[in-house]
Amino acid sequence: MTESGAPSTNGKRPRRRAMAAVAVLAAVIVLAAGFLINEYRSPAGEPVAATQGAPSPGLGSPVPTLSAPGSAAPSSSVPSSSAKAPQASLGKTTLDAAGGFPGPGNTGVPSGTQLSAYSGPCTVTRNGFEVTGKIINCDPFMIRAQGVVIRKSLVKGTLTTTEATEFSFTLEDSEVSAGMWQGPAVLSTNMTIRRSNIHGGATAVTCAANCDIRDSWLHGQLIPDNVDWHLGGFLANDTGDGGRSNVTLIHNTIACDAKSNNSGGGCSGNINLFADFGPVSGVTIRNNLLGANPDISYCLYGGATAGKAHTSGVRDIVVEDNVFQRGRNGKCGGYGPVTSFNSGLPGNRWKNNTWQDDGKPVAPAN
Repeated sequence: MTESGAPSTNGKRPRRRAMAAVAVLAAVIVLAAGFLINEYRSPAGEPVAATQGAPSPGLGSPVPTLSAPGSAAPSSSVPSSSAKAPQASLGKTTLDAAGGFPGPGNTGVPSGTQLSAYSGPCTVTRNGFEVTGKIINCDPFMIRAQGVVIRKSLVKGTLTTTEATEFSFTLEDSEVSAGMWQGPAVLSTNMTIRRSNIHGGATAVTCAANCDIRDSWLHGQLIPDNVDWHLGGFLANDTGDGGRSNVTLIHNTIACDAKSNNSGGGCSGNINLFADFGPVSGVTIRNNLLGANPDISYCLYGGATAGKAHTSGVRDIVVEDNVFQRGRNGKCGGYGPVTSFNSGLPGNRWKNNTWQDDGKPVAPAN
């Protein structure tokens, strides 16, 4: 069974005109048009054109300001390893081999895709079920089947499987907007994610076991005042499948970009490996951009945090070729770029991780 939408070739973005005499009018037109395009809403579920990777207004997904190489200060809203930000276009911006990182221009629903209302079940139980080009108003969108595919769609809610099962899904060229709640936007087992824009919730993605995430943008966590929530970009703190995490994070932009609130709640780290409920192991973290935020503790927790119940079983964590932003304080996080990575554990490897601005090495720390 499939839910499909038809592609469009006329989803053009508005452009500002640099004419001083009409500056105010032009700004009003651009803002109004951008709002209408990015809302992803239409009466009676009629198709609307999507703009590549742009968070829907009102869903609380701020675009993080990330620094370009050679500058410690933020210079662009587009996370990129190139000083030149990706240009807006009708089609998807290709993720180039030179190291351009995922962001609003190359993740999420491709520009020009026609989205229409999803009318299928909010709990999927049919193996091989596919959804394409839909606005999915399900919270949660629950996967209780194998081989489910969500493609070129907007999920307005959480997307989840059940831990320690064989249920599985693939999320491609899509956006998940979870809104504000004390949990992850996407979880928990047997997931494959490609070129997707994931925001909302307290954590963008939580993985219990068997998660392969590439070319995606994890960001935009949400927290209200008067609560002590712990936020993150990616979290692995449990295990399935014989005690191994089996996590692959390759070529993503991962940022916990929320500010701390009035109760001390806020971001722990961008990537959080904690041996709370099982020994985190079998993790590959390669060629990712880790966004700076002085309100997070560290940009990376490496699995060997003292006092955790299963730290003794942590092993086979490979962290290589990643790029750390320095941010305003020059340390990526409030205390530093990394903690709790033990190079002496079996199979652990730290190699060629660098600062974005000058290419100098980032050393592991435990």
